[in-house]
Amino acid sequence: MVHALQRAGQRLRPGGALISIRPHPTWRPLVSILTGKRRSPVARLINPDFDRYLRATEAALQRVVDEGWFGNARRRSREYRICLDNLSQLRSYLELINPPRPRFPPGTRAHLEALWKSAPPGARIEVTESMMVNALTKPR
Repeated sequence: MVHALQRAGQRLRPGGALISIRPHPTWRPLVSILTGKRRSPVARLINPDFDRYLRATEAALQRVVDEGWFGNARRRSREYRICLDNLSQLRSYLELINPPRPRFPPGTRAHLEALWKSAPPGARIEVTESMMVNALTKPR
């Protein structure tokens, strides 16, 4: 990844920006059930295999800043939420994520299914994901 960032730095004009968007390194996706205005958190999804990729990405971004290829302009955390109508949509949503995919901790999928069966009509499933956005600028 360092090589790709350096190549991008060669192509950018001075003052140009490179934007990096990736999953937040510590905030895991949260699955909740929404009933009216109430949000009931059910589980934080885990993905231990993906953690090493995130650490490598953070290290690569830091390295190109340390080497002077880019200046670190801004770093922000943002959340986004998606609402799903049922459990099959949740399965489809999770299957669309590139491997390695996040998964439920032991016992929490069954807990979600039990809560979903007892949820009132009109309830929805919400997945909250957190992202890191870095804007790196090429020095002038």
